[in-house]
Amino acid sequence: MQFLSEDFVSEWGSTERPALGNRSGLVVIKVDGGPDGKVSLTLELAEGLIVDAYIGSVRGRDLELTMPYELAVGLFLCKADPAAEYMKGHLKMRGDMELWLDLLPAWRKRVTEGGEPQLAAETTF
Repeated sequence: MQFLSEDFVSEWGSTERPALGNRSGLVVIKVDGGPDGKVSLTLELAEGLIVDAYIGSVRGRDLELTMPYELAVGLFLCKADPAAEYMKGHLKMRGDMELWLDLLPAWRKRVTEGGEPQLAAETTF
């Protein structure tokens, strides 16, 4: 399946994983420069767990992350550190700073310690 396609996002969103912090909210991720141009996806978090993920951008988001396609691939494959990329300005954040500061350490730990996700073997980039 194609990275960031509807099928991919649905499968990725339903994958069981540890909580990303303990906050709830809507996170919109905007990825630019991919094979299909700009893609937006929305994550619904409940107490740090992803309870829904889908293509599209919603109003009333709590947090918006913007990144280039290559970085999105690197983050998915656990080959890029979200904190380092944020500090370099490649990963941009806008919105609820408390949600971001709750989400970032758990996301960083997963990326730096988790290894490549199983879904990567079924994904084309």
